[in-house]
Amino acid sequence: MAHSKAKKVRKRLERQGKLNPEYNRLSWNGIDPSLRLTPTLTERKERLQHKHKWNHSLPGSEGSIFIFTPWVS
Repeated sequence: MAHSKAKKVRKRLERQGKLNPEYNRLSWNGIDPSLRLTPTLTERKERLQHKHKWNHSLPGSEGSIFIFTPWVS
């Protein structure tokens, strides 16, 4: 197959030592889009369940806050 006129110009510029614009296109920066996983249904449900809980990472915490105020006489 024949090369297009634009491709011939790019190849000629590359032979002359200039930058080929093809090298600037589609830079994924180390990301492989085929390995990206979408969240499963259980992950989405779990995320929604823990979305608004306050400090749920502490053991024995049910999300409530206790404030101690001493009585001053």
